[in-house]
Amino acid sequence: MRIGVVGINHKLADLKLREQLAKACQKRFGALQAVHDEHYFVLLSTCNRTEIYFNSEDLTATHSYLLNILRMEVEEEFDHKLYSFFGADCFCHLTRVTSGLDSAIIAETEIQGQVKMAYESVVEYHTLPKELHYLFQKALGIAKKIRHELQLGRGMPNLEHAILQTGRQLFAKPEQARLLFVGASEINQKILNFLKSRNFHDITLCNRSDEQARLFSETYDIHHLEWDNLKNWPDYDWIIFGTKSPDYLITRQNAHPYAINQQKLIIDLSVPRNVEPKLSQNPSITLLNIDQINRLLKIRSRCMADALMEAESLVAGAVQRHIQRYLEKEQSKMAILAVMA
Repeated sequence: MRIGVVGINHKLADLKLREQLAKACQKRFGALQAVHDEHYFVLLSTCNRTEIYFNSEDLTATHSYLLNILRMEVEEEFDHKLYSFFGADCFCHLTRVTSGLDSAIIAETEIQGQVKMAYESVVEYHTLPKELHYLFQKALGIAKKIRHELQLGRGMPNLEHAILQTGRQLFAKPEQARLLFVGASEINQKILNFLKSRNFHDITLCNRSDEQARLFSETYDIHHLEWDNLKNWPDYDWIIFGTKSPDYLITRQNAHPYAINQQKLIIDLSVPRNVEPKLSQNPSITLLNIDQINRLLKIRSRCMADALMEAESLVAGAVQRHIQRYLEKEQSKMAILAVMA
């Protein structure tokens, strides 16, 4: 199959380099820019990884073309931090990613929706080659089956629990903290739902689209802060950011007018980051980014080891079967065309 991927993730690069590449890839390979002459791309960008899946007649040429564009956009050396896979290896990689087996939080569920959204956002604007359709559709199907059969994720420490534990370490009574969510992203909604189930009541949502923010505020029965009033974030005790903004939403400079003397917990789950790191220089502010949260989740439950090994085996077997079916279909088509000729 004429498919390939170039990527970078939390295992190989720090947050600073990942956010530079995320910005560059969104600019040059986002859904609207997914076709360059005979090169076709699907960008998958999450808080822990940025990957570009591609198809063309000449994969080597497309790989070089892609890297040359990124070198023009990113000043820092990054080539040695990238990974690349082609053909069956690419198929296997995407399936492992979609199944949550390559995530910082093993078996997390958000990635499946993120892969689907990345694929569908490109399909909305472009006609992709059959190889990319096959790759994403089958990887999503295999991942769904594996999750269902093995019930991956049950009993595993997750992001919501890590965030709650962080709040408990900082606040004597975290349930009484004034909590602000910035961004109506899927991960923010999941954390919000979880905290509400743990008796958090003073919750506010601020989103760039006020209409969407009002809708979510009604759905979750929470308060709503208009986007233009995000500057009032110091009024809250605990702020969680999860947006796709390419720039800082709050900085040390725009926090300067406030006398921040009470303890604030800011959790920035976004890549690129939404919060200027220099804010952490204020002794009253505890600022954690996605990499720091991930480090809290490194210890995995040993009881999941067998299930994870079985999942890896299922991925390898399913990918091999689907590639074989694809090749057999292609050979049949070629045979029919030869007879007709």
